[in-house]
Amino acid sequence: MRQLFGLLLTFLLSLLAQTALAWGGAGHQVIAAEAYRKLSPELQAQVFDVLKSHPDFEGWKNAYHPNANFDLSAYVFIRASTWPDEIRRKGNNYDHPNWHFIDYPLRPPAFTFEPDARPSDNVLFGVAQSEKTLSETNAGQEDRAAALSWLIHLIGDMHQPLHCESPFNDTYPDGDKGGNDFYVRPAQAGVRLHGIWDGLLGTAINPRIQWNYAIELQAKFPVSSLPEITNHSAPKDWSIESRGLAIEYGYLHGELNGSTSADSAPRLPDGYTKRAKAVAERQGALAGQTSALSATPDE
Repeated sequence: MRQLFGLLLTFLLSLLAQTALAWGGAGHQVIAAEAYRKLSPELQAQVFDVLKSHPDFEGWKNAYHPNANFDLSAYVFIRASTWPDEIRRKGNNYDHPNWHFIDYPLRPPAFTFEPDARPSDNVLFGVAQSEKTLSETNAGQEDRAAALSWLIHLIGDMHQPLHCESPFNDTYPDGDKGGNDFYVRPAQAGVRLHGIWDGLLGTAINPRIQWNYAIELQAKFPVSSLPEITNHSAPKDWSIESRGLAIEYGYLHGELNGSTSADSAPRLPDGYTKRAKAVAERQGALAGQTSALSATPDE
């Protein structure tokens, strides 16, 4: 019999890599919904089988309410996408706080590429470890389920531009922690720049809403409008692409003004959020328009 799960892993990596910039819980659910909709029925059954051993499976199962939009398998896949954030810094054995990001230093004006200072504790390392666990035949079933949840989550995280950088300048000599220490004022109150990007694909953590949003994005962006589909080849490439988006759209090539406190936060430039939202939605559409991998076990 062909190694079905190996094919599934390859498919998920290529599919999720072309998903939305992943963000807060709502963004992760959009990503998962798009990815699940592109799985063949056989692969949907395969991932559901793995996730049945997840430490939170029974809770997800009990929370599911039958509806016409998606079944329990889809619901569990979507819920698994947010789990790594839910356990963050809560003493869970599966928690890896630094797997969610990679801090490529950004130093204006040249923005010369520099590697992350923690190559063994960042999002790329987390993806590699999750792949390794999923590929090991002797790995425990719960470990494999947790690794699948992490993989779904992390492929999204590395496509959120502010998860792949940290500017260094006179104001931020130690970096701005991916926009978490960079305050701007989109309306009346100062907020973290990172938080703005996290919420670009919505803030309502509701699988039904995000399932419908995934369908909308797939219809809005036909495959002919997404030449980037062929440009993704490896996790490091995806993280570097996000770094570039952070420079161009996140920090406006170093021209975006920010503050170290909410009280003194400067206003965002007109049209900033609208342009950022367009970037997020276009990236999100990549997942729904990729070719589905047909994988069936040999007899």
